[in-house]
Amino acid sequence: MVQFTQNEKGCLMAIVKPSSDLQRNISSIYELCRETKEPVYITRNGEINLVVMDAEAFDDRMSLERRILAREMSTYQGIMRGYEDAQAGRLTPLDEVRKEARDDR
Repeated sequence: MVQFTQNEKGCLMAIVKPSSDLQRNISSIYELCRETKEPVYITRNGEINLVVMDAEAFDDRMSLERRILAREMSTYQGIMRGYEDAQAGRLTPLDEVRKEARDDR
């Protein structure tokens, strides 16, 4: 999946370069990665087959993905605990929950 960035006019654009640019002028690809902090998609014969990215930006994205996954797993575990409680009959009627909520005010 190609990711897109906004250019100075607000248009979404992916950074795509041909493999010949990578072969002939790798320093410009390094600089582009460092400046934009975005992935650069490299094409060969018109097909995207390689992605290069600044290492720090990559590590930041991976860290964010790990934090998101941890939060999703925590949410899933809470849902499963609720499901297990429901299966075991450990339920509180809605009227009782509402009454407790009103009493807590």
